Amino acid sequence: MNDYFFSKFLPALILLLVLCAINSVYSQTNTAAKLDSLQYIDDMPYICRGQPGQNHGLAVGCGSKLYWQVVMLKDNAIPFLINKLDDSTSTAAIVPNFGYPYTVADIAYTALNEIIHDLPTFELLGNEFEELGCGNCIYWQHLNADYQNRLAFKKAVQQWYSEHQNQLVWVESNRFSSCDCAGMHPNGGHYQLSVP
Repeated sequence: MNDYFFSKFLPALILLLVLCAINSVYSQTNTAAKLDSLQYIDDMPYICRGQPGQNHGLAVGCGSKLYWQVVMLKDNAIPFLINKLDDSTSTAAIVPNFGYPYTVADIAYTALNEIIHDLPTFELLGNEFEELGCGNCIYWQHLNADYQNRLAFKKAVQQWYSEHQNQLVWVESNRFSSCDCAGMHPNGGHYQLSVP
């Protein structure tokens, strides 16, 4: 009986395992290719007069199509995004109100925030949000002041994700994290820390 089973089903089982391995490698390669496209993004979501969920960022101020393709990778993109947090390559996208060019790292962190809402950005930076002072410009000033700050921030985000990964839950929602946008969110939701 065992010989019959192995002679009939073992080749099919081996083929299935090989196909699964090929699919896994293709998926990782595809994800890595989309993440490598971050350097070509020229429009980041800010104030969107369209609906990013419907046009995937094709209207100005809604973010480029490439940006939303990365966001739509959801949890598959998270390790790749964290890995990009030290990539200081400048892009053509400009940060509204602050004038800094987005780096690949900044775009990666913005996408990460769109997948995992309410990341403790200022805690991870090691700075406090100044409500009456600079406000969000602390992020831009701190990370652009010294490359070592980017490396420390990446390490802090990696550690936070490692410690909280199992506490993240998926929430169906059309709330956007990275912009003043309305309409259907391309992901139909986001991850957030579960409430104990």
